[in-house]
Amino acid sequence: MKKGLLFISLLIMALFLGACGNNDQASGEGGEKTYELKFGGIMPEDHPTTIAMKKIAKDVEEQTDGRIKIKVFPASQLGDYTLMYEEISKGTLDMGLMSNPSHLDSRQEMVLLPYLFKDYAQAEEQFKLDSFVGKTLQEIDNEQNIQLLGFYAQGFGGLGSKNEVKDPLNFSTNKGVLLRVPGMDTFIKNAEDLGFNTVPLPYADLYTALQAGTVEGWVGGHPQVNYMQFRDVINYYYQYNNFFEAHNLYINKDLWNSFTEEDRELFQTLADEMTAYSFETAEQLEVEYRAKLKEEGIEVIEFTDEELQTLAEYSRENSWSVAEETIGKDLLEELLSALDE
Repeated sequence: MKKGLLFISLLIMALFLGACGNNDQASGEGGEKTYELKFGGIMPEDHPTTIAMKKIAKDVEEQTDGRIKIKVFPASQLGDYTLMYEEISKGTLDMGLMSNPSHLDSRQEMVLLPYLFKDYAQAEEQFKLDSFVGKTLQEIDNEQNIQLLGFYAQGFGGLGSKNEVKDPLNFSTNKGVLLRVPGMDTFIKNAEDLGFNTVPLPYADLYTALQAGTVEGWVGGHPQVNYMQFRDVINYYYQYNNFFEAHNLYINKDLWNSFTEEDRELFQTLADEMTAYSFETAEQLEVEYRAKLKEEGIEVIEFTDEELQTLAEYSRENSWSVAEETIGKDLLEELLSALDE
């Protein structure tokens, strides 16, 4: 009887240990690890960013002969980008292509300083992994157990609104729009400096808030996303060029370290190609989607170079002061020095 119980106990233990080794990184026929990964994004199904995610998933599966499979979850299906960033850090989500959140480290706000970049050429130069911005963001993400692989250029941002903005270039007047802002000090300070009343609100809640009238406008998006997600709840779009948006391609660092060198090279090559392509197309897409907004009956307001320069000078003088607290004085000085080179 005792021998029978011992045999059963050993059998159960063997089965348990075997089960522990059966996860999403099981070994294939050749002894290589196989993966089934989840890839989260925040843009709609037909947005260029989501299309880029699907291309990466397709290319990886094809070039690894199905050994690495990636399932794409767009449109914030897995939660707000702040939540997905945390999940990637913990390893409960494998990958993401999304805005860079600053709730865990306010230094992330360095790339969202108002009027930081003058034009596409300057933005493209800094949104590279070997630039000052790229290296600094990699260090910050590594501290959260996340590997930064590349960027997807979205373009210069503006303001979508249900109501007309009063005196959009007059800094001393109230703009008459209750504005949704991301929960970032740099956005909040600049919007208030320009005369807006602000409400920090998660991006995932924005459409409902605009629809219900809880907020009357929003800042934090470019023409494409205003058209694709908000064209039926806004009546005006103002091309303030107040920030440059590039989404970040993230992967859990433990997962990254588990890849073979060949797998890492494949992912990095695809990320580099994605980054380059996004900058090749972003400026033209910005123009195309402003036209699409007009076709929908949305009034699009653009500013002259001189007006944008006035906005930039005012914002830098008044709004950048908060950056000394959020990203640190030393980092701010290093960033500005890098942009002047």
